Amino acid sequence: MQVNFFATFRSIAGKKTVYFDLADGISVADFLQALVDAFPGLKKHLLGEDGQLQGHVHLLINGHDVLLEPQTIQTTLHPNDKIDLFPPIAGGV
Repeated sequence: MQVNFFATFRSIAGKKTVYFDLADGISVADFLQALVDAFPGLKKHLLGEDGQLQGHVHLLINGHDVLLEPQTIQTTLHPNDKIDLFPPIAGGV
């Protein structure tokens, strides 16, 4: 599974792209746990105190925001999926 980090997540992970060899059919929640196990510095930026994905984080699976999916973080993942992680983005003027 290809995981792409953007903006500050890239700085925290120290990489632009990583590959995870995870079982077919795991949930996004299980993936997030594997991700923070591999990159502990991401935990406070990705997950709230309840262990859920923070609402301002955009996790896209094959271009679709997981928070817009019916099962949200219980959505099933597959080895060929591409995940993009975006931190909150703000700008002005």
